[in-house]
Amino acid sequence: MSEDSSLFLPDNTPSLSRIPPDAKLKGDLNVTGAIQVDGRLEGNLVSGGPVRVTGTVIGDIRSPSVVSSGTVKGNIRSSGYVKLMKGSFAKGDIHAPSVIVQEGASHNGRIQLLTAAPDKL
Repeated sequence: MSEDSSLFLPDNTPSLSRIPPDAKLKGDLNVTGAIQVDGRLEGNLVSGGPVRVTGTVIGDIRSPSVVSSGTVKGNIRSSGYVKLMKGSFAKGDIHAPSVIVQEGASHNGRIQLLTAAPDKL
């Protein structure tokens, strides 16, 4: 993933929330800043900052940008971009102005490229 490190916040970013690999969280989650999901979230995620998924999200994601090298089972809505990294799996519709699916990523759903930022994330 080093070639794509510019898409992520540095690990020491103070406003970066994390769900650690050994955690399983059930319920909807709203954060104002960036979040990295290394564990499992079963619920919808709304973030005011970038979202990075290396674990599993079972629910919808709304964020300015989403980068996943893990699993997302739910719809993704972004005002910026969505990037599915090699080895990632996404099941659900993606709505964003820019969608990047790397070779080796898997997506099952529709992709809607938006010409303008959605009214509501």
